[in-house]
Amino acid sequence: MQFPAPTAPARLRPPASNRGQSLGPPQPLTFRPDAAALMSATHRLSIAGVVLTTLLLMGVSVAFGMAPLQGWTVGLFLLLELGIAPCLLLAPMAPLWFSLLAITTSLTATVAIGFSMALSALWHPTVALWAVVIVTLGMLAVSIRRDLRVLRNSGITAAVKTPGQAVRRLTIAGVGIVLLAALAQQTIPQPGGLFSSLNVFWYLGLIVLVTAAVWAKRAASSPAFPVLALSGIVVLSQAVVYGSPAVMSAARHVGIVDYIRSNHQVNTGLDIYQAWSGLFAGIAWICDAANISDAMTVATWWPVILSPAIALATAALASRWVVGPHRIWWVAAISALTGSLNIVYFSPQSFGYFLALVIFALTLTERRAERMTLLRAPRGMVAFILLVSIIMAVSHQISPYLTVAALGVFWLFGYLRPWWMLLVVLVPALVWAGLNTAVLGRFLSIGAIGNLFQNLQPPKHSFATLPTPAVTTLAFAIPAVLLVVVGLLAVFSLLRLRTRFAWSLALAALSPATLFAATDYGQEGIFRVVLFAGPWLAILVAANAWPFVRATVPAAAAGLAVLLGVNIYGQTALDWNRVVTPDAARALKIFESSAPGIPASRGATALFDRESSVLLLTGTANAAPQTITGRYLEVQYVSREIFGRYPSSSESYDAAADVDQLTLKYEDSFEASRLFALVSTSIGAYDERYGFQSYADYKKLATAMAESPRWKPVVTGPTATLYELLG
Repeated sequence: MQFPAPTAPARLRPPASNRGQSLGPPQPLTFRPDAAALMSATHRLSIAGVVLTTLLLMGVSVAFGMAPLQGWTVGLFLLLELGIAPCLLLAPMAPLWFSLLAITTSLTATVAIGFSMALSALWHPTVALWAVVIVTLGMLAVSIRRDLRVLRNSGITAAVKTPGQAVRRLTIAGVGIVLLAALAQQTIPQPGGLFSSLNVFWYLGLIVLVTAAVWAKRAASSPAFPVLALSGIVVLSQAVVYGSPAVMSAARHVGIVDYIRSNHQVNTGLDIYQAWSGLFAGIAWICDAANISDAMTVATWWPVILSPAIALATAALASRWVVGPHRIWWVAAISALTGSLNIVYFSPQSFGYFLALVIFALTLTERRAERMTLLRAPRGMVAFILLVSIIMAVSHQISPYLTVAALGVFWLFGYLRPWWMLLVVLVPALVWAGLNTAVLGRFLSIGAIGNLFQNLQPPKHSFATLPTPAVTTLAFAIPAVLLVVVGLLAVFSLLRLRTRFAWSLALAALSPATLFAATDYGQEGIFRVVLFAGPWLAILVAANAWPFVRATVPAAAAGLAVLLGVNIYGQTALDWNRVVTPDAARALKIFESSAPGIPASRGATALFDRESSVLLLTGTANAAPQTITGRYLEVQYVSREIFGRYPSSSESYDAAADVDQLTLKYEDSFEASRLFALVSTSIGAYDERYGFQSYADYKKLATAMAESPRWKPVVTGPTATLYELLG
């Protein structure tokens, strides 16, 4: 791959035609707009030392049976450090690009190895781990020997204090304060959300991080560290405070991971999750190799890793367009902190979005760049982008096509060289979709193609009996208003610049809307469109000129505080009904693991089989961490919504009669071997937050279930109780 080398000319200023502007066409990878220094031999040796330390601790943990240490070291190595050794073999590059390539290589290699083992049913996680370790040690030996030789020839220079050190110290202090405050307030989700559960020290840590980012501007140093910290500080706090995933859907994905671990393979014909299980297979390999018993642990900490990685990829993409190191990181901050409508959690779409950003950052180049042919294109880059495209194609169904839509816009404007990079991204997705048409066909509708306005309509909650509470409306409305402001600022920048490259960015932001031309993805589709439009809008916003030079620092502080405040509220206001509670997850794991079931190979045709077990969710199905184990196809979940509307909320609500009637309908509807039911705080919270049933009425229902002679408690916890129907 072609990156800046010490002897290669590094262009430190934009072309003459773009001087005085903060935005230009995408520059070649050798362009360094911030004159960023290449990584020195000392820095490279330090990074190699970090990897060696991780591998040493991994060996110690395995030798002495230290399971927690083994889990952390193996997970850290495979998710973040596996790609460091091969990147050290490349020519020296700027820290931004080195970090991005190392993380991308780690994630894609881990997924590629895990998915290859699962797809071929040759599941040998321990052998694969130590093979990778041996190869890594060999590559580290080569890079360390080279860098030691460079260090001997150049000599060791004394360290020079820079303004960036103060920024890094402030960032470390801010993260430390936030982490300690979160550790001191570990609890279950509260109605007020995370921001109402933590003490004043948590907010103090956030103030320190904002100060560090603003101080970087005043001290003429890079704000990279505080921006990356701010991009992941909320999900870090959630992981520490709750100790479980912040989104219920993560449990469904954990079930695929557990299936692979239990069966040592994937079955692409079972369902769409199995067919696009690249990410899940990679995590399954990590769990088995690291001796992690519960994959929910990885699902909890996944967003803490991926959120800063997405911000890093956004900054690398912005560095191709935006002039100035501070604007580059403002793009990352705007894109990350306005993205609370698309919460990063353990999901293929978050992973696919990250890979799309990497492809954008590597493929786009200025129109006047030398025209490349297949033979003259950098083969290393093509191979790398092909690997990333394949991993994206087997992990998520939609991301490859949204990526191609944006690349197509830039191809039309002459900013994609060579043009066939479109095919490098598109062909793997088409091939994999063609191999899995039997599963994919269930989710495609011929009638949806071209039906744009109907496809735009979000799904309706027909079971709502109460008005939607203000907290639910505001959790979506406030981030949406902020996105509108970002869009208006982007339009203002477009009208001010009116250049070819500005128009290409604007149309790239509109390109994800092509999703509505082919599918009725509904509300989720709107969220995906907003997600893929975000980085292009942020680049246009960062290009706006700021005429009030003396007010730059206070304006930056105020803007960052607003962005962070909206991000915190959007991500945490619905924690009460959205976070997976550990006892609910434990109860459903016990149900799926021990209840009688049908063979998974019989699939959907055997639903509600008499040999199977059924679990009734005493409210909406969206508020329970269901399908959490590898037996997720052997048992069945049903929502009370299948029995009709919720009872009207009033003072005359008779919970005992409601439970009796619900039990009778449930018993008459299913001839299963055993019938279960779940009562949980999350279900009651979700029903109230979306107007299905008041929380007060749901508590009465929970009491009536506990007093009913027909229902026997099987598992009881602080927020959830699993019952079995007697008789």
